[in-house]
Amino acid sequence: MTTECPKCQAKNPDSQSFCGECGAPLSLSGTPKNTQTQTFDPPKKELTTGSVFANRYQIIEELGRGGMGRVYKAFDTEINEKLAIKLLKPEIASDSKTISRFRNELRLARGIRHKNVCQMYDISKEKGSYYITMEYVRGEDLKHLIRKIGGLS
Repeated sequence: MTTECPKCQAKNPDSQSFCGECGAPLSLSGTPKNTQTQTFDPPKKELTTGSVFANRYQIIEELGRGGMGRVYKAFDTEINEKLAIKLLKPEIASDSKTISRFRNELRLARGIRHKNVCQMYDISKEKGSYYITMEYVRGEDLKHLIRKIGGLS
């Protein structure tokens, strides 16, 4: 048995949810199913020294990478200041609950003032990629410091 596409009238097997010709949603009744998808558009290339991200941040260097994404030192051309940008991994950035958690974390972090805690500025999205801007602090990261001096008391 086949189902006719409501958009292009192509014949499709009943086992298909979308038209093989035009990609339109199919349903047994001939009307499209109520489907909702979100397209994620990951960055097309790696951020490299000299490249500009979000029409504002000129990348100076990659500072590190981890489970959440990559962190870059960048120059904010809008305010003429160096800062750090954490570009979240696509699999993290596509989860709305995770982004909600990051927004809440950012809101709470803005209220913390301590010499050993960098200031977090904003979370934003550029072409489907979420990123966090924060204070750039010169020096070693904690992982390298612990490797060098051993565990902290």
